[in-house]
Amino acid sequence: MKKKINHEEKPGKIASGYRKILNGALNHKILVFGAAVLVFAASLFLVPHIGASFMPSDSEKELIITYNPDPGQTVKDTQRAAEEAERYLESSKYMDKVQYSIGGSSSSAMFQSSDNQGLFFVSYKTSTPNFEDFQQKVLKGLNARADHGQFKFQDFGSGSSSNTLTLYVYGDSMNQLRPVTSDVLDVVKKDKNFTDADSSLSKAYDQYTITADQAKLGQNGIAAGQIAQTLLGSSGMTNNQALTTIKRNGDDLKVYLKTTGNANVKSLDVLTDQTVASPTGQNVKISDLAKVEKGSSPQTITKRDGKLYAEISAKVTAKNVSGATADLQEQIDKLDLPDGASVSFSGVTEQMNDSFSQLGFAMLAAVIIVYFVLVVTFGGGLAPFAILFSLPFAIIGSLVALLISGETISVSSMIGALMLIGIVITNAVVLIDRVIHKEKAGLSTREALLEAAGTRIRPILMTAIATICALLPLAFGMEGSGGLISKGLAVTVIGGITSSTLLTLLIVPIVYEALMKLKRKMTHKEETTVHD
Repeated sequence: MKKKINHEEKPGKIASGYRKILNGALNHKILVFGAAVLVFAASLFLVPHIGASFMPSDSEKELIITYNPDPGQTVKDTQRAAEEAERYLESSKYMDKVQYSIGGSSSSAMFQSSDNQGLFFVSYKTSTPNFEDFQQKVLKGLNARADHGQFKFQDFGSGSSSNTLTLYVYGDSMNQLRPVTSDVLDVVKKDKNFTDADSSLSKAYDQYTITADQAKLGQNGIAAGQIAQTLLGSSGMTNNQALTTIKRNGDDLKVYLKTTGNANVKSLDVLTDQTVASPTGQNVKISDLAKVEKGSSPQTITKRDGKLYAEISAKVTAKNVSGATADLQEQIDKLDLPDGASVSFSGVTEQMNDSFSQLGFAMLAAVIIVYFVLVVTFGGGLAPFAILFSLPFAIIGSLVALLISGETISVSSMIGALMLIGIVITNAVVLIDRVIHKEKAGLSTREALLEAAGTRIRPILMTAIATICALLPLAFGMEGSGGLISKGLAVTVIGGITSSTLLTLLIVPIVYEALMKLKRKMTHKEETTVHD
């Protein structure tokens, strides 16, 4: 009968070196663990220097541009401007495809455009150099060729145009809203972190208010309604009675019919020179019966929660979007706003807060789920608890990698952090599973840890190196690797794996041995109490 021989694999140089380092770390637990905690705490101070943004710049070189006509411009005017813009865009050697639409289409509805607004989709070749500066030159060139109206980048949540800040300025009346909006717009325009700042009140129609003089009306026996009827007829409105009523967003809206008719109103004087017949048969000019005041009216009057508001939009040019918006918030807070006026931030800031909150909750849920799965797998809670200590130290490498690469904390990097939870936990599980197996075979905790260190160091390092190598193409920003799977994600995972792997090999064994000692002490006390 042959005797079964147990062959022990001779550890290599890396395994032998790791065992010596781990043994020293286990002999100085407090010192090593305290140093790791200090490094972790220090890494958190990198966050303000790294900054935050909603999404990184996409490698897809595409632009979405809108043409906003001036008040009074017709669809034909927009068509002429669009044709000129198309010729200019096609003149670039980097242009790949361009298409545009003018009002009324499904795409324009998606962008909340008006009936005579132009919408351009422009795609450029991947070889286009320095696209951030290039697109600014394109916008300046379009506006330089526009006699009227304005071209702007449209925020649609992709590429560089996704970093658009929106401010809502609230007021009790238009007289209050206009100066406050102007002051806030000036602050945004002076901030070097923002470009293309504009407000919804920038474009306005001329408005004339005709106020009847009641004394003169009484002297001539004329009613104010007669003046209104005369003006309506002269301006081409055939009927001032509502044709029907429709419901929109819960409100009843009256529908009127308007027509250009035979109206030939070339100036205000043409209207005010119209005459109204008095009961005595005398024709009296409107200018002798009423006072005319010139003013302006915004293209749209919008309300929210019963308050008037104006919208200010600007493109964020700074990479650190959160830092730029925080600085702008401080500047706006210094403004002496009147009672009833206020300013709120939206756009990319709101998107960032919502996305980061959702991803933060997802990471918390992932950690809880992983912990319960490990508890079920290992049949206890101490070993999984020790394994979870590998997670915080992944943050160290991720933050350092983001700082070195010049990337910001974005949705992309947050998704990378979410991926790290599974990757980092796997390495710790490989180590602790071997330790528990050897403990059951009769080795002490220290002996089991050192034995596992020699036999599990190679698969742990191989897993980490293989993952890092797979992500290197993304980290170096190869063409076609934009979107969510981007440089920020790759850099986050590579940095996190590097730091967590190195620290997992020391911190997890330290925590595990400390917990096992505590468990044995608690068990010994219970046994002593029972014997007594």
